[in-house]
Amino acid sequence: MRKTLMLTVAAATLFATAPAMAGGTLYTVPPVSGSTETIAFGINNSGNITGFWLDSSGVEHGFVGPDDGSNYTSFDDTADGAGTQARGISTKGIVTGIANVSTGTPTEYVPFERATDGTITHVTKKGTVLNYLIHGINKGGVFVGNYENDTTLVNYPYRGKNALYKGAIKVRGITNTGAAGRGIDDAGDIVGWYTDSSGILHGFYMAAGKSAVTVDDPNGAETIGLEGINNKGEAVGMWQDSSGNRHGFEYDIAKKKFKELTISGATAVEVWGINDKGVVAIDNETTGYLYCPKASDCPSGAAAVKPHTVALNPGVQRPRLMP
Repeated sequence: MRKTLMLTVAAATLFATAPAMAGGTLYTVPPVSGSTETIAFGINNSGNITGFWLDSSGVEHGFVGPDDGSNYTSFDDTADGAGTQARGISTKGIVTGIANVSTGTPTEYVPFERATDGTITHVTKKGTVLNYLIHGINKGGVFVGNYENDTTLVNYPYRGKNALYKGAIKVRGITNTGAAGRGIDDAGDIVGWYTDSSGILHGFYMAAGKSAVTVDDPNGAETIGLEGINNKGEAVGMWQDSSGNRHGFEYDIAKKKFKELTISGATAVEVWGINDKGVVAIDNETTGYLYCPKASDCPSGAAAVKPHTVALNPGVQRPRLMP
């Protein structure tokens, strides 16, 4: 299970100045009808998004459709229990996700692939349905994820296609006690997270056929992983402060530079997928947004991002953290 680092700190509020999303705009993801919360996880190059919406009973449901909210399709995988999250979307519209999330137990989550005709198929390895999750998926339909050993709780990253396990992801060059694949580009480059011998989380980037490199945001008490990658050499991920609050960043792989992704007034920020225009699926753990480097890449109604200071509030724990 992916663990988080929790440290005891002084009760006074701490402040860290973070760069603004220069020239960017934020667009609030239109809510699914009847939802109390709508969050996007994945966005493709056609501007289609996928994620989950929360009903009045607190149950999660998957959705997919245009980012302007004009034609959402809601769906559920109820074969193994309640709660569905859609996580990634390919250029062709194939969706990855997880079912049975209402349990709150990763070893009981059921990864699935949803075809463009709406057919949902559980991900299997040698005929056995895997657990935990799958996330990013590329143009060729190759997705990445991880499953967890029920007894040891060790995580094993893998690639898959057509709802089938296709092989382990070997995080070359990094000694680790478990890892997960979270994003994959069309060239087969992978990003994700791993745990070190002390159980601390780190992000990693691994070019196809190359050794992996650690990617840790210098602002964080712990980098909890890279969650997405596009074909332009841009990755996105999250770091965690000493109170357990999440904060988002974008990482330029070639330049090895970080840009903090912030939402004005938010104590915590989660960052998920990114498309080739640099549009990012982002949320403040209660409201979903798209961050667009260019206003023209957002649907109408996007608002300019303003510089601000990120407040790190010790002792304030957000109500729900996504796996």
